[in-house]
Amino acid sequence: MAKRIIQNEIQCHSCGEIIHSDHVHDFKWCDCGAVGIDGGLEYLRRSGNLHDVVERSMLIDEDALAACMQAISWADDTGRNTHGKVLAIIRALRQHDLLDMNKFGE
Repeated sequence: MAKRIIQNEIQCHSCGEIIHSDHVHDFKWCDCGAVGIDGGLEYLRRSGNLHDVVERSMLIDEDALAACMQAISWADDTGRNTHGKVLAIIRALRQHDLLDMNKFGE
């Protein structure tokens, strides 16, 4: 199943800085220069000492992303407020088993 990048982010193990790439060719180094990141939401590129990279990127199945987008459209079409829109997205994520249901306790 095809995946889509929704967050291109790493943390440098050496200096602890979290860096992210927002768009294609948005190349950045951490403060200590040990690791770099590039690619935005198009590709994941890592540079430098790859042993110092703590991966924090997020990818989602295309189907799950489409379901979230449909949930937003439904919420807009039915006049839901911000809370209703958030709940619609949460339901879509749950339907695709992307939520840790153990964290939604009583």
